[in-house]
Amino acid sequence: MPAEEISPQDQMMQFITAKWTSQPIQVAAQLGIADLLADGPRSVEELASETKTHAPTLYRLLRALAGRGIFEEQEGRAFGLTPMSQCLQTGAMRALALTFLSDWHEKAWASLLHSVQTGEPAFDHAFGQPAFDWLGEHPGDAALFNQFQAEKTARFIPAVVGAYDFSGIKKLADLGGGTGALMLAILRANPHLSGCVAELPQVARQARESIQASGLAERCQAIECDFFLEAPAGFDAFLMCHTLHDWEDEPSAKILANCRRALPPGGKLLLVENLIPEHGGFSVAKLLDLEVLVIGGGKERTEAEYRALLQAAGFELARVIATPAGIAILEALAQ
Repeated sequence: MPAEEISPQDQMMQFITAKWTSQPIQVAAQLGIADLLADGPRSVEELASETKTHAPTLYRLLRALAGRGIFEEQEGRAFGLTPMSQCLQTGAMRALALTFLSDWHEKAWASLLHSVQTGEPAFDHAFGQPAFDWLGEHPGDAALFNQFQAEKTARFIPAVVGAYDFSGIKKLADLGGGTGALMLAILRANPHLSGCVAELPQVARQARESIQASGLAERCQAIECDFFLEAPAGFDAFLMCHTLHDWEDEPSAKILANCRRALPPGGKLLLVENLIPEHGGFSVAKLLDLEVLVIGGGKERTEAEYRALLQAAGFELARVIATPAGIAILEALAQ
């Protein structure tokens, strides 16, 4: 039945019962089913043996997912991959599924009402501390979270590298650049450029390993940096990817002020973010806005909101570049 023919009650039922699909996805991701099917279809008995699960119940779970186009049920109670289940393989979207459907993430979202009532992060209310502090005390969850961030970055790296002309930049620092995936891709596409990944100590160590393994150590370094205290000097451009959306306006203004102090007049600041459209209608950025609110008290913004935030910190928003990945590159110039 076409979507426009589904009754409001049936549409609402799909939303209300979303966990009937999302939780089986989480279990399949935990068990690594998609990885086990990489070489072809396998029987549910084989999969149960590999995953140490109860075969009849595993069959019921995979049958339900196959009915949604996630896995393909074949003769003899066997299952194979579909384009959607391929997304659950390691290196694709498995870490994202395990993070967003984890117990801790569900617990944070269960306190959404607190955020709506107070404007405060739901996570802090649910756990009694900020998300990044909690992740620092739970290395297993933090490693999965960082892997998810890397997978997310990998999906839009080609769009960013292809959409922006880096020829006018000589020294670029990626502030909060994770393990360096985006920075390294930019360097590969721009041989004239030298780069730096500026991160907190524990992440900077991982970035150094990635840089060394990339063969680009002569043109790239990783340094320890807390951009709430200062931004590194000696660069003609800064890059921040999905960084400011983690923070409300006041802490974002502090980050931007530190960037302005470290950049020369005319220096460039490149922000890679999702933009909330000014018009109504569906936008994934409007849903991401709730995600960053729940987890850290951040916010997605409109172009006008970014323009005002940048202007207050001494930047002029020069242009906004759309990308095929649905994200935008905001180029701001230090005044």
